[in-house]
Amino acid sequence: MQKGSVLPGKDSSEIADEKKLLVPGLGSLLAKFGRANELYSAMVDSLSRVLFRYPLIDSAGLTYSAEWIGTPNMGLRRPNYVIIHHTANNSCEETLQEFTTTGGREASAHYVICKDGTVHHMLNDLLCSHHAGESKWGNNTDLNSSSIGIELVNNGSEPFTEEQINSLAILLERLKAAYKIPDAHFIGHADIAPTRKVDPSSKFPWQTLSDKGFGLWWDDTTVVQVPDNFDYLMGLRIIGYGISNPDAAVAAFKRHFMADNSRAMNAQVRKIIYVLYRKFE
Repeated sequence: MQKGSVLPGKDSSEIADEKKLLVPGLGSLLAKFGRANELYSAMVDSLSRVLFRYPLIDSAGLTYSAEWIGTPNMGLRRPNYVIIHHTANNSCEETLQEFTTTGGREASAHYVICKDGTVHHMLNDLLCSHHAGESKWGNNTDLNSSSIGIELVNNGSEPFTEEQINSLAILLERLKAAYKIPDAHFIGHADIAPTRKVDPSSKFPWQTLSDKGFGLWWDDTTVVQVPDNFDYLMGLRIIGYGISNPDAAVAAFKRHFMADNSRAMNAQVRKIIYVLYRKFE
């Protein structure tokens, strides 16, 4: 069962009041992270003030009309990708401390899922989290601005717990429905940053999630005939991988779709790339 999840359509004060009533021991948790919550509120207030500035000051060097005319036909930008990570540690507490500390890397995520399945929603889905870093998927080079980051507590060499995967599946179902995220846009950190990252590791059950509609998977390749002129690097590029470092791209692909950490290319790898590439035609 998913614990600590946040339903859409409620503001932070409503959520806080509900948690005080429903979550045992929340008082001590709020006390521990009280300073981080204060900084969060201050940051949200600061961003709100930016939105209310006019005449607009977001583009330099332009001569604006003297009359301000604001269009009411607008909305918040919505996420179009979900990026899944592992924390590279064994502690939910350690992860929460890192994500609530200013200075240093200032890394963050929208959600953290502990080993017992508890879900911490740390940032509004419509705000930008610092989780993707330097990354690329297809022609998108700013994944932070267009994605939701989910961290699962895992050291990178162990299986993910059943409780985590159950909570993750419930969360992904909500996100997919709320933001109309395409099946193919559920990917891993290593997929978008193959030269830097390996998470969520070869232990992550991508096929299980794909069966539920989160991410692509490949079909039986027994009778597949790969054309002699098929360029597997172009196939990887069409799927989404950056191919500036071919070995890293192949390694990331195999880690995701074959639970294999090697970089070796062979006929079976080419078949799987080809089968997935065909899904984009």
